[in-house]
Amino acid sequence: MTTNSSTIAITSSSNSPGITLTLESTGIFLGILVSASVLAGVAVTVISKMNRISNSIIQIEKALEEQVRNAEKIREIDRTLALHIQEYVNRKDVIQMLLGQLNEKIDHKFKRVLFYTRDIQRFLQRDTDFNIREYEETTQADE
Repeated sequence: MTTNSSTIAITSSSNSPGITLTLESTGIFLGILVSASVLAGVAVTVISKMNRISNSIIQIEKALEEQVRNAEKIREIDRTLALHIQEYVNRKDVIQMLLGQLNEKIDHKFKRVLFYTRDIQRFLQRDTDFNIREYEETTQADE
């Protein structure tokens, strides 16, 4: 039977400067490197998530600013509409008042003409043999 054993050559000289590497120190060094790379990966992931959150916040701020501008435009349009509605109501009231006055004037003139024609009719019937016919409206043209 043959036994294979490995030996690592270690020189222990106190004269030569340098680092002595053993299997244990190499494992520790590799463990530190792996841990550092994992920590760097986690740091990159956290930083990228923070950047995405920051970008999202910036987009939300821009959207809110746009909403504020739109809300101000809506308020301005609402005020303008209210002014136009009030102007319309005022014009409508004035026109109704003018039409009422015109209607009263027409009624007054019509009554005066009616009284004048009745006076003339009475005069003509009393003093002459003039016969007054009743007026009828016709819808067809006279032939």
